[in-house]
Amino acid sequence: MQNQTGRPLTCLSGGQILTFDGSDRVLDPGEMWIDGDQIIAVGAPGRFNPPTDRPVSRMDTTGRIICPGFVNAHTHSYSAILKGTVEKNPLDIYMLSVIAAGTAMSPRETYISAKLDALSMLRVGVTSLIDHYTERPALTTEALNAVCEGFTDIGIRATVATMFSDKPYIESVPISRDALPQEVLERYDAQQRPDATSYFEVMKNALDDWGNEGERVHVILGVDGPQRCSDALIDMTGDFQRNHNLGLHTHMLETKTQAVMRDPKRGSFIQRMLDLGSLNERSSLVHFIWGQDDDIAAAKEAGVTIVHCPQSNTMLGAGICPVLRLRKEGIPVAYGTDGSNCGPASYLETLRLGAHLMRLTDPDFEEWPDGSIILKEAFQNGARAMGNAGKFGTLEPGMKADFVVMKPVDHWHRPMGDPMLHLFYYETGESIQDVWVNGVQVVKEGEMTTVNEDDLIAEAEEIVAHRKEALPADVVDIVAAQYPAFRNMIIDTLNSKEMAIERRVNLR
Repeated sequence: MQNQTGRPLTCLSGGQILTFDGSDRVLDPGEMWIDGDQIIAVGAPGRFNPPTDRPVSRMDTTGRIICPGFVNAHTHSYSAILKGTVEKNPLDIYMLSVIAAGTAMSPRETYISAKLDALSMLRVGVTSLIDHYTERPALTTEALNAVCEGFTDIGIRATVATMFSDKPYIESVPISRDALPQEVLERYDAQQRPDATSYFEVMKNALDDWGNEGERVHVILGVDGPQRCSDALIDMTGDFQRNHNLGLHTHMLETKTQAVMRDPKRGSFIQRMLDLGSLNERSSLVHFIWGQDDDIAAAKEAGVTIVHCPQSNTMLGAGICPVLRLRKEGIPVAYGTDGSNCGPASYLETLRLGAHLMRLTDPDFEEWPDGSIILKEAFQNGARAMGNAGKFGTLEPGMKADFVVMKPVDHWHRPMGDPMLHLFYYETGESIQDVWVNGVQVVKEGEMTTVNEDDLIAEAEEIVAHRKEALPADVVDIVAAQYPAFRNMIIDTLNSKEMAIERRVNLR
């Protein structure tokens, strides 16, 4: 890195550093040096000799634990203003309410929701995220700029994957039109299909401002699960990928009702997307619960990352991702919290739940990965899913300075045992005191430095109140009219022998 005389170096010294590097070094005490946005030295205190012409800002981290910042590989920023709106309904039922209520947001609402979502994550140590951003009825430049600016202003690292689909909802699930009331069918038939050409035009223009993967905030494709996309849209996605060589972040095989929508003549959704050039090593497939052998083989061939979201998967009854099978196949697995309407963005709780589910569904306990292994894979595979493999996720020279400083003083950390076990099995995020992203301290002693938290939350609450007043009066009636048919569809599909893949908990 070029020497920049006059800019202070930062030195954090005295704490315990969990590097998660190739040797999994734990330095106690340790010392880390930062120059701009990069780590330049990690080792024992006093080993690094800084340039004599550079001022040094020193931070005493005695009694603290330092580790890489967490990478949340699947979120939905719009859901930050939808907290407390989801209960036990399966995804297919939940989507009825989303569609009936409408999700159109102004650019200002989009901006505030993105900042609020990032705030919740930064406060618990998430320094990077993939936002599967959606805008209905169609993606616009103004709103896409707003979400990117929200993440830029608050200081988080973000990959914004623009979600888009063009099929009417009832064509994306295995439901018979005859099962739905006539007034519901008329409502669906009257809906204007989103214009795929417009979507790709917005994305093409966005690449000029937000397309550089080297920047802290950048955009990639987020075309939604293939069962929600027309053949034309999937073909256009392949063309766009080949022309622009982007990553793609998409839902994939989240529910059995999605999985049975595959065309028997074409086989794997993933293989078709791979054949079209839509998938590459910077692409990530979210959920991947109902994948069959050919889906797994195609995912491995494509070199994609699978993103596991155990919290939302279990909350909505979607199923359990076969993580151990994927790991055995050499397919990288990252982790995401999903939308804030499915629970808090508590990243460490998400990792723990993922670990516990493996131990319930797979009897060979020798195959269960240790918590430290899950953490390391979450850091590094999360960076990979964001298109930034090898740029952050470890604490070693040359890496981006994305890290958290914890003060483990509360009762559940005393007496202190193995710090790695405490991080994985005990920590909630409440011990996090300081958060650095790209060499900038965005949380200092538990307080945000980049935003007035009270003002942000107050404006978000005003937005929620306004949106409740504007909610269509017939939302409840619309959902109720469709509920019986969708309930029967879900139960019949889960009970059917078609694609009989067991994702049940084995209590042994």
